Amino acid sequence: MSSSPQLQDEDAPRLVRLRGRAFTVADDKPTFWAKAEAGLWEPETLEALEALVGPGDAVLDIGAWVGPTALFSAALGARVVAVEADPRAQALLAGNLAANPDLAERVAVVPRAAAAAPGAVRLGAPRKRGDSMSSVLHAGRDNAWEVEAIAPAELVALLPPHRTLLVKIDIEGGEYDLLPALAPALPPSAGALLVAFHPGNLAEAGLPPEAIRERTRAVFAALAGYAPVPLGGAAEAPESLAERVSHAGDTVVFRRHPAARE
Repeated sequence: MSSSPQLQDEDAPRLVRLRGRAFTVADDKPTFWAKAEAGLWEPETLEALEALVGPGDAVLDIGAWVGPTALFSAALGARVVAVEADPRAQALLAGNLAANPDLAERVAVVPRAAAAAPGAVRLGAPRKRGDSMSSVLHAGRDNAWEVEAIAPAELVALLPPHRTLLVKIDIEGGEYDLLPALAPALPPSAGALLVAFHPGNLAEAGLPPEAIRERTRAVFAALAGYAPVPLGGAAEAPESLAERVSHAGDTVVFRRHPAARE
């Protein structure tokens, strides 16, 4: 008797469409891609990319995972620097890029961990490698590994020529250490950042609420040249927004003030 077709075809190349952009995926995440196609995975993130990214732009995708935002940004015409530190996710991302040679030529993969300083970084995954949840905050778990870091100056030097830069950061709690170092290294062309805040990971690592508030405020202070707005939400005072995301989490769009471009 033959094995299940579902098991046979789980990692077979298949066409997916996100907000009208079609590309092929060849990983082992069919459930994820079905959810994304149905508009149930971060629709506000894709909508923001669609509004902020186009031909001639660059995207610095920190925490690229298997490539949903990298592939989508490339399909929008942008050139992408995709940073991913999880070796299993790297392999799946490579497979997805190989399945899209027209998009792959616009995506440069950096198989390192974006960090405030160079050196070796230890990360871990709460379930398994490639599950999108690897983080420096899980370094003490059994399922952990070391990877070479890439510091902000070296990372910015990899950016291709571009009109406007968008930075997307989703690294499961690593954003609190990275952003105060990355923000001053960004070029004036950096028009916006999409930052996913993960206070729950800090709390799980043992940080008390006030320490999480302080680290969140430090990120907002480092990005003082940008106007923060919750992704898909209404504008609110930066102090109020920082307080809210320090305990509830959220993805925040930081849009550069016009005066800060000069």
